[in-house]
Amino acid sequence: MTAFLIDQQLPQSLATFLDVRGHQPRHIKDYPGGTTMRDRDIARLADAEQRFVVTKDDDFRVAHLLGFPPRRLLHVTGGNITTRDLLALFDHHWAALDDAIASCTYVEVNRRGVVIHDLT
Repeated sequence: MTAFLIDQQLPQSLATFLDVRGHQPRHIKDYPGGTTMRDRDIARLADAEQRFVVTKDDDFRVAHLLGFPPRRLLHVTGGNITTRDLLALFDHHWAALDDAIASCTYVEVNRRGVVIHDLT
């Protein structure tokens, strides 16, 4: 079971999707003041709670690659996407995504599939 912290530009329904699949998601909107938190505070919170940050925000990728928080990152790429299409994307690639998050620290999901970026 993996824990996730979902960034505010992604829908709360993604938390429901992950919860139904046996994971422990929290949306940033679930935290007091969450919608006004800066990225670095979100990353530190995720690390303190041992969660993957789930985001579309490229700033988290840059921080992760430079060795700063977050330690674990699930980066959703591929541009604008409707909530319905986002959930369908996660559902379509779920087997590969579930395997990747179990053992990796930097995973990307996009319309073509799951990409593992771990440097180790």
